[in-house]
Amino acid sequence: MWSPSKVAALRAAKRRPNIYPAIDLMPFLGVFSVLLFIFMCVTPPAHGGRSPVNLPTAQSATLQPGAVREDAIRIVVRRDGRCFFDSVEAEPGDLPDMIRTAMRSGSDWKVYLLADSRVKNGDVEIVVDQIRLSGITNVVILANKPSVP
Repeated sequence: MWSPSKVAALRAAKRRPNIYPAIDLMPFLGVFSVLLFIFMCVTPPAHGGRSPVNLPTAQSATLQPGAVREDAIRIVVRRDGRCFFDSVEAEPGDLPDMIRTAMRSGSDWKVYLLADSRVKNGDVEIVVDQIRLSGITNVVILANKPSVP
């Protein structure tokens, strides 16, 4: 038997969706957990508390690929006169012992000196004298090549 309420019920049933929309958060959770894992496990590069050094410019500057080696002996002299030995702040008097220790562990007999362009010459001279006291005569003062306009 036909009734208008049955026809209305059928029409209403046809209008209802069979699949209800839902936001699936599992892919988001997967990507988020991978990113979290990456940022927690990857350590940032160690700058050792030293601020960037403004290297002087020199026309005769040459490329020094040994300066970026992991076991290279790098000494930084900031413009305020403070001295850093491989990202550790050091007094100039402590440098000879630190350099000898680094040489015993297999470093080259070469010291890379990063002196700020605004540092006093007296501060650099003290550090160079301390380097020479350690027995190293090969001191490379790093500089940038001037940019060509």
